Amino acid sequence: MSTRPHPDVRTTNDAELTERWRALLQLDGPPARRSLWLAWLRRDGSMVPMLMPIDEVPLEPDRMVLGNLALMHDTVAETEDVEPSELHLAMLLERRGPAGLSPDDHAWSSAIEAVLRDRAGVDCSLHVGNGRTAVAVLPRLRWPTR
Repeated sequence: MSTRPHPDVRTTNDAELTERWRALLQLDGPPARRSLWLAWLRRDGSMVPMLMPIDEVPLEPDRMVLGNLALMHDTVAETEDVEPSELHLAMLLERRGPAGLSPDDHAWSSAIEAVLRDRAGVDCSLHVGNGRTAVAVLPRLRWPTR
């Protein structure tokens, strides 16, 4: 059994973020339910010490839920005493099924891009996992440079 990564361990690229998701969720079998996992990364790549699941996520994206994620992002930024633009919202949609992307996964990715990135201006990414793998679907647009 592996240990979960410490929040101070920095994540600096998409491959490291994929590995972080694998380690955080300790992927070891099909998930019991559809969940959207939320984590926040600071500008230096360290993680806010909070990992939040939203359980029973529907097959079709819920734009109201996504709009509320933008408000949650602002709240987390406020608790961190930073501007929302200084945090990255990393998400993983965990569901049963094959490792490849389904039409539902693509629909979620498109909705996240439209609602969170384009309309709300949230720096975010999306991975999809099936309990064994995690795949980047919507990579981070830009990683901060040191």
